[in-house]
Amino acid sequence: MTEQEKGIDEASHWDANFKLDWDILEYSIKDCDGIKSNVKTNELGSIFLSGFSLVIPSVSAEEALIIAVEKGNRVADYLGSIHNLPVQAFLLNITEIKPKGEVKTGIAQFAVCGNIHKPVNLDFGNIKNLLFCSDPKLLRQLAHYNFGLRYSHDPINQFREFYLVLEDKYGKGHPYLERYSYVRHALNHPELDRPKFAQRLLAKIGASHIDPSSPEAKKLVEEKLRDLKQDAKDIIVDISKLI
Repeated sequence: MTEQEKGIDEASHWDANFKLDWDILEYSIKDCDGIKSNVKTNELGSIFLSGFSLVIPSVSAEEALIIAVEKGNRVADYLGSIHNLPVQAFLLNITEIKPKGEVKTGIAQFAVCGNIHKPVNLDFGNIKNLLFCSDPKLLRQLAHYNFGLRYSHDPINQFREFYLVLEDKYGKGHPYLERYSYVRHALNHPELDRPKFAQRLLAKIGASHIDPSSPEAKKLVEEKLRDLKQDAKDIIVDISKLI
């Protein structure tokens, strides 16, 4: 046990335990001070990350809950970004640990489901850097990307979330966003109030609005959403290198 870990064990703090909404297959998992993995293995020896626990400093119960949820969301956003997978972390319980062994526990509900993804060599040391990140733009982009992945059956919200990743990078009104902005606006406004966008749609699909029943409109949205998602993913990959 390191001196830092020993200090955590001896001092008052909170242990916050989280359950992921599905088990994530990994090649390997490396824990670090303050973040511990909850791991499952199958009969073939495959490793699955099923959850994690975080050490929260000694604060009031209300503050500990707020800190735990915020940091748990950051871990989920990071896991989602490196796996290209929608990930949610649900707080199972948060327990106050005191030197004399006194405990107080709060319980949160959780849900379980599944998905397909690519495993990685997961190092919680990288996630630890994210927990102390104070860059609101970086945190927003990770959150928007993860929300976009979650909206896999909702193209309107998915388009919006991925678009916001790009908007944070380039800024509102940037020329690069024009390849997507007219579609995004049309998805949010059945009757376009911007003539320039309406004219562009007319040239693309023969209509000045997006009709969900139109094959041409559906094809345009699918193509633009695919490209937008890739652009957002490329930005997130670059961000991950900075964490």
